[in-house]
Amino acid sequence: MKRSTERILTTHTGSLARPPELLQMLVAREDGKPVDPEVFDATIRGAVFEKVKRQVEIGLAVVNDGEQSKISFATYVRERLHGFGGADEPRPVGLEAQQFPAWAARRATPYRRPACNAPVVWKDFAAVEQDIANLKAATAGLPVEEVFMTAVSPGTLTNFFPNRHYPSREAYLEAMAEVMKREYDAIVQAGFLLQLDCPDLALRSTWFPDLSIPEFRTVVAQNIAALNTATRDIAPERVRMHVCWGAGETPHNHDVPLRDIVDILLTARPAALSIVGANGRHEHEWKVWQDVRLPAGKVLIPGVIDSTTNIVEHPEVVAERLIRYATVLGRENVIAGVDCGFGTSAQTDQVDAEVAWTKLRALVEGAELATRALWGT
Repeated sequence: MKRSTERILTTHTGSLARPPELLQMLVAREDGKPVDPEVFDATIRGAVFEKVKRQVEIGLAVVNDGEQSKISFATYVRERLHGFGGADEPRPVGLEAQQFPAWAARRATPYRRPACNAPVVWKDFAAVEQDIANLKAATAGLPVEEVFMTAVSPGTLTNFFPNRHYPSREAYLEAMAEVMKREYDAIVQAGFLLQLDCPDLALRSTWFPDLSIPEFRTVVAQNIAALNTATRDIAPERVRMHVCWGAGETPHNHDVPLRDIVDILLTARPAALSIVGANGRHEHEWKVWQDVRLPAGKVLIPGVIDSTTNIVEHPEVVAERLIRYATVLGRENVIAGVDCGFGTSAQTDQVDAEVAWTKLRALVEGAELATRALWGT
């Protein structure tokens, strides 16, 4: 994993809007409707090439496939793994919904949530291999620093798909870690950085509203232990970990403070930690790093662009955010990132696709300003 040794490197969290024709096919597949596999595969390949091209054009240093083949950052595994079935399970009523029921009713966004009702095993690993092939082809010969590919964390999957098969949550988590290990290993063996998407490490208010923060810390520690087991054969510098408090424009007033979990987060094997740092609930948390030492070899990827609003950040604002982090952590230990993905679900449209690209360009321009300030060039 490259570091910001000569300039502030830039990246994003992963998901980007899918083109309309691909979105229609993804939704149809999710609803169990037939889709021509050859047309579907060709549409994905075209979308990946287009998203990679645009990332390069705006100047991002570390790029990916935009998660074009996936219905969402997490539930894509339902099509690729055996073990899920039965009626959709209800979601917990989160703390925000409890406090603001009228708001929650207006924004309800249902998604398929079957339970795990059988052993979890691979049924379509070829889909992972096709994702890898598409990204390799799309990035071949392009002037990028590095390429990453995302995958969902074991702990997140145990939240999305309730356990109705394994004797305990711990056994379910262990099984998920061993199954997902194959995907993680394949991504790195292909020459990409692996990014693990880990909202399970922060979303107490959504998934565990009845737990106190000390109790939730125990869950976080268990999930990180599973993540560490699943990545045991991968060098830490080949892995980044995205910790998310939720991708939506929600109140966030019940979010667990970074300070309350940061010590556990830093026990994870991945060398890079991607965190929320731009929205109105978390921007102040750069101050955490005044008191918390970033372990040697680790890199921070703070969000300096808010992925939940159509407001385009001024590059000066982006630069100021980056300079704060670099001043505390050292410029070589900071990579400019985004709070979360712009298309964590294929049907997400809270930020217009063209606005998202403009925001990413502001990210690049802000990193250039920060580079000039930090390197004196």
